[in-house]
Amino acid sequence: MITRADRAETAEDEPSVGEADQNSAVDLGRLTWLGTVVACLIAVLILVLQGYYGYAAVTFAVAVAAGINLL
Repeated sequence: MITRADRAETAEDEPSVGEADQNSAVDLGRLTWLGTVVACLIAVLILVLQGYYGYAAVTFAVAVAAGINLL
């Protein structure tokens, strides 16, 4: 007979992994980096249209740095 204590020990001994559709940490991470890149590029466009070229260049550099994480 398996007791509650035996189940606790078994759960600690064997790491469990959820269902395949619940393991989306990598995809979610890539999605957030893509969102960061898109948001930065939209900000770059607005900043260039307003004439803030220095801020646009810095924001573009941030977009490139975030884009590196997508590779």
